[in-house]
Amino acid sequence: MRYNTKCTVWHKQPDGAFITQHYPCWWQDTEAENIAKTGKTDVDRALIHLPLLAVVDKSDYIAKGDIDFDVTASVAELLKAVSPLKISTVERKDYGSPIMWHTEVTAK
Repeated sequence: MRYNTKCTVWHKQPDGAFITQHYPCWWQDTEAENIAKTGKTDVDRALIHLPLLAVVDKSDYIAKGDIDFDVTASVAELLKAVSPLKISTVERKDYGSPIMWHTEVTAK
């Protein structure tokens, strides 16, 4: 798998604390809009490919770049300081050639 940048993931632990992890990633910004009868709805803003063994779950936070920021008090502190995206889907792609295995993440 080829990577074009690094990214930082804030992974939520069962006790509510966040751990900061850094991974190489392939990051693609996406621009789209869903138009519903009631108006525009949010869609994912980024498609990210991480290594297969990356520890990441839905509702974790991710940002492009190697960011050194530890969450000590609350998520509001993270959102204000870094403006990360919230992960909405996580799919493990462990088929085909092993050099292409990865974890596909979308975030908004």
